[in-house]
Amino acid sequence: MQKEFLVSVAGGLLSASMTSAILLNSGVGIILGYFGLLPIMLVGFSSGIRYLTIASCFCVVSLILFSSQAQATLHFFSIVIPSILICYLVLNRQYINDKSSRWREIGEAVSAMTILAIIYLLAGAAFLTDGSYNLESQIRGTLNKIFSERMQIASALDRKLLINTIIPYFPALIASSWLIMILINAVIAQSILIKIDKNIRPRLKYSLLLAPQWVYWVFTIFGAISLFGSGKIEFITQNACLISAIPFFLIGLTVFNHLARRTRAPRTVLFIFYIFLSISSWAIAICTIIGFFEEWLRLREKYI
Repeated sequence: MQKEFLVSVAGGLLSASMTSAILLNSGVGIILGYFGLLPIMLVGFSSGIRYLTIASCFCVVSLILFSSQAQATLHFFSIVIPSILICYLVLNRQYINDKSSRWREIGEAVSAMTILAIIYLLAGAAFLTDGSYNLESQIRGTLNKIFSERMQIASALDRKLLINTIIPYFPALIASSWLIMILINAVIAQSILIKIDKNIRPRLKYSLLLAPQWVYWVFTIFGAISLFGSGKIEFITQNACLISAIPFFLIGLTVFNHLARRTRAPRTVLFIFYIFLSISSWAIAICTIIGFFEEWLRLREKYI
């Protein structure tokens, strides 16, 4: 127990150090900050939620003492809470009856993270806008300030065009990058622990990712509201709808990866597919649609 406690403390302090490195405004600092979640995930996946909580407490306290309260607060909401949520859903077994139990589906953890992102979106609309819920205007002003002060853009017209292009989906873009960052850290942590035989849960089958039924309802409800809403309501619900579609996008990725392995040159096919995915919003949309209907199409089962 003393060993686990010391490892938890070390993990929390290391996470705080890596997170603070992003303030160095260097490439190395950004990379370290991106993987600031990894030490806490390693503690959680190897020792459980109890020691994950200890590591998180030391991380937050050290940030308050040696960095700033603002960074500690951001770290708490963006890293600590997601870590606890993921570890709880991934490590806790679901009891089917009095005699049997099973590991929870990984899709439940991913879907829960999207709900957390939507909660943050709604909370941001309530608290960051002084109760006006005009989140779009708030984001526009912030982006305009950042682009004008820190980025050398040719003219005010170019700046306005860029902001108008990204602002309708900006919260969803932030939520997607945040969720992907968390999932990458979680996957790396689990892989490391499996290699050193310190993992609590056996190897996860990411290729069998499925979304729980309730995510379909969340997606449908926000989608319907965004279609019939306008102004502030449309902006918030549109982004909430896109965030709730993230599990379907990830399922679509597993489908394409599965089908690519059936070809003669899987690496080439995947390379071309990911190139299109990085440059085309249509490719992202198609991938998400396929992931949405995979529940009924069962492509991964038909082409085993």
